[in-house]
Amino acid sequence: MKQKSLWSAVAAAVAVVLLAGGCARINESVVVAPSAQETSAFSNYLGNRGNDFLDLFRFQWGAPRGVTALGATVKATALAQAGVLYFEGKKVGMERRGIGIVRQKKVEAGISPLYFMTIREAGESGNQFLRTTTDWAKVDERRNVRNGFFWSDGTARPLSFGVEVEAPCFGGPDIHFYPCELGDFLMGWVGLDPRADDVSRTVYADLDRQFFKDAEKKEEGDKKGKGGAQ
Repeated sequence: MKQKSLWSAVAAAVAVVLLAGGCARINESVVVAPSAQETSAFSNYLGNRGNDFLDLFRFQWGAPRGVTALGATVKATALAQAGVLYFEGKKVGMERRGIGIVRQKKVEAGISPLYFMTIREAGESGNQFLRTTTDWAKVDERRNVRNGFFWSDGTARPLSFGVEVEAPCFGGPDIHFYPCELGDFLMGWVGLDPRADDVSRTVYADLDRQFFKDAEKKEEGDKKGKGGAQ
């Protein structure tokens, strides 16, 4: 009887230990599980890296309105480019992270540094980066939609390489590579954002820009005030 009672006590002790260990493992699993906030931050991180990769390229196909397209351009940086091109219609594809359909009318011509373009664009359908009214698009260097008269191609990326060919009725390809975006893509993996285009950080970058703009305006106002007082 004593031996049987001893074995019962041992079995009970083992059961308690196993139960406690199981509870501990369950508690540990709960503790180490990532929170929704951590998961969201990681998703944003990966999303920003994907957008930085897209910023390296332009892949578009021109769909002209009838015969309103003719010409070709080739570019190996702003110092080595040549072409004459007229296009009016729609561009389908991606301009950096802006993916969708853009209405476009442009005339461009020139050779090497003496190259100029006048262009009108408006996003017809696509993702948020084709909109011009968002906070993200308020900074010229980030905007994917161009409007106005520009030196070179108006993308503010003079080191780009590309080719575009447009034919009446058929249109053609518009392909570019932006090597100046490569540093931003690589440095983004270690938490840096030299072009200030990560969606989660643009608010702070824009606030910094606005702070310096306001400071410059205040300084100009002070100078004018002192000049008027004299």
